[in-house]
Amino acid sequence: MKIDIRAPGVPYSPLPDFKVEELRNQPERTIVVLGVPRGGTTMMAGVTQRCGIWLGSGLPGNLEDPDFVKKPMDHMLEAVKKRNAERKVWGWKYPAAVRYLPELHDELRNPHYIIVLRDPLASGLRELRGGDKSLLQALMNKHRLQLQNLQFAKSARAPFLFVSYERAIAHPVKCAEAVARFTGGQVPEDLDELVEFMKPESYKPVNEEIGQNVAQDEADDSN
Repeated sequence: MKIDIRAPGVPYSPLPDFKVEELRNQPERTIVVLGVPRGGTTMMAGVTQRCGIWLGSGLPGNLEDPDFVKKPMDHMLEAVKKRNAERKVWGWKYPAAVRYLPELHDELRNPHYIIVLRDPLASGLRELRGGDKSLLQALMNKHRLQLQNLQFAKSARAPFLFVSYERAIAHPVKCAEAVARFTGGQVPEDLDELVEFMKPESYKPVNEEIGQNVAQDEADDSN
């Protein structure tokens, strides 16, 4: 797999290249956005939505589907079955999803994982706002969870997209292009809105219409 060392998002998989391309061409896909808390996953979920991937309905401001946040495995398995029955392409975002993904992975339909990496000091300092952690503890927590993400990527037989938060916000259109190519989505038509959304500390209220492009295309094809 050819890697552009200047790109904000870089694909990776332990699978052979031909197998990865085969998976990307399948009509059914499940997209999971993960990383670390305060690590840029909300920004990346918003980009993924804007590329036409449905990440849930009635989402809160952090774009996390409640069915995949601190729920028992049985509950999440039922949610996966329900989403699979309703949609060919769907996904969700949860920063610490790696804590349960090894158990859930085999139940997902053609999973594609987007892992966001951010300067650990920047994300660690944001976590200190609550005042209940030391800086060193926050940094160790970030590194521990990110190491779990990398270990999961090394072992899970699926495509991954590693995204640099810092490069993504510096090159928003190239980031969207990488996400669209990886997910099988589309680069959003309103690039001005995309750029504005991706600016740090500028996330907009949840728009229920965003992330419906792929779902609508599939509905049209089935009629």
